[in-house]
Amino acid sequence: MTETVQTEIRPVEKKKGSKLWLISLLLLVVLNFVVVKFYKPVEPEINIATDSLLFHMEDGVAVRDPWFTIPFIGDVYLTNTMPAIALVFILLLLLAAAVHQQTKDGQLKSHGVVLLLEIIFSALTGMTDSAVEEKWRDRIYPFFLTVFMYVLIANLTKLLPFFETFGLVYPTNENGFIAQKWGSWFYAIQSTAAEAGQQGYRLVSLFRGASTDLNFTVAIAIVTVILIQVIGVKAHGFSYFHKFIDIKGMITNPKKGLINGFVGILELISEIAKIASFGFRLFGNMFAGMVLLLFLGYMVPWLVNTVILLYEAFVGILQAFIFGMLATVFMSMAVRSES
Repeated sequence: MTETVQTEIRPVEKKKGSKLWLISLLLLVVLNFVVVKFYKPVEPEINIATDSLLFHMEDGVAVRDPWFTIPFIGDVYLTNTMPAIALVFILLLLLAAAVHQQTKDGQLKSHGVVLLLEIIFSALTGMTDSAVEEKWRDRIYPFFLTVFMYVLIANLTKLLPFFETFGLVYPTNENGFIAQKWGSWFYAIQSTAAEAGQQGYRLVSLFRGASTDLNFTVAIAIVTVILIQVIGVKAHGFSYFHKFIDIKGMITNPKKGLINGFVGILELISEIAKIASFGFRLFGNMFAGMVLLLFLGYMVPWLVNTVILLYEAFVGILQAFIFGMLATVFMSMAVRSES
């Protein structure tokens, strides 16, 4: 005799928040259409040079004012990438404070921010373990992970909506736009160009992506190349510089020394070229992304810009990884270089 076992089939309940992201996306799309309908994007003004936030007007032209002056060096200007860099530092400090809060009792709590950073750092160091000698990992990895996080946040913050769109408005006599006065000090610039007899306005944004400033990228590149030499000296002493110029070898064996001297010149050029390689690669990719976002936001201000934002986020992550990885590889080569 067989018994029939009846099983109760219960319908699977859908989570209430499963479609929340889709609803939010649709609302944002609708909001995008509404905003663009009444306030079309202003024609972008692309400048490689950054804008000064301190200026005065002379005959309808904005003239930069120095922030302060350094003796024997010159004027220093408060550019619109400096607030962006300050924002990067604030975010890094908040991350550090969050990690400290979770680990202040001396125990590692793998959840929240700590878990996220642990996953990222473990993945990055796992990729480079084969390229870095174990005894030098404690000195190379801190710089690798620091520069990765610094460049990553600098790349991603430039995608925030108030970058390049919010700032100081000044009147201009040439190539200006009509602006609506919303308050005693608040203006909304429209895409309509000012005609003869109308007052035109221009915008100096308070925030511009730090990685779109050549000073930012070259400064990181210079620091990176200097630290490569420092760790090379730590590994081999001052004999590390023999790969550039070996005076003793030239004296003991002039023929071989002459060849080594020529090779040393090439090595020196390659070290200097690393600055251009680091700095201009990062600047070129990030600046091109900024130009692409501005022009597509002006020409097709609807869904296309959202896709480009996702693409730029991917490029920002990739460029931060490449920068940090190259720095790690060059440091590892400096440690293994022959004296």
